Amino acid sequence: METNISKVSLLWVIIMVGFAMHMLADMLPAFWGATIAMPDATGQAPTGMLLFMVGMAFFVPACGLFCMNYRRCKAMRVINLVLAALMMLFNLFHATELLMEFSPVQLLIHPVMAALGIYLFIHSLRVMKSGN
Repeated sequence: METNISKVSLLWVIIMVGFAMHMLADMLPAFWGATIAMPDATGQAPTGMLLFMVGMAFFVPACGLFCMNYRRCKAMRVINLVLAALMMLFNLFHATELLMEFSPVQLLIHPVMAALGIYLFIHSLRVMKSGN
């Protein structure tokens, strides 16, 4: 049982790191003088999108980690499972962006993040079923 708990916690942390690497991969071309701004950028960052990305990249994984620390409570296991399902779906849908706009750098990140989301959900489901 402890191995599933450790796997879930580790997967949450790796997903957080994956989101950081995703952002870094988008920013790296700036070091070689490339323009990394979106073509239709106005200079105003959309607040809703920023909040959504902070939520998915930090808040959801942090809450998942918190739930794993208090997993003896069934509600925490349920919340973790719901967050894992949300993360899995987000990573799967986000990976489909490679079909619309191919990026060789993101090709290394998106499939891994999708696989991590699936594994996270599977192991969270095992923790939920075990009741511990």
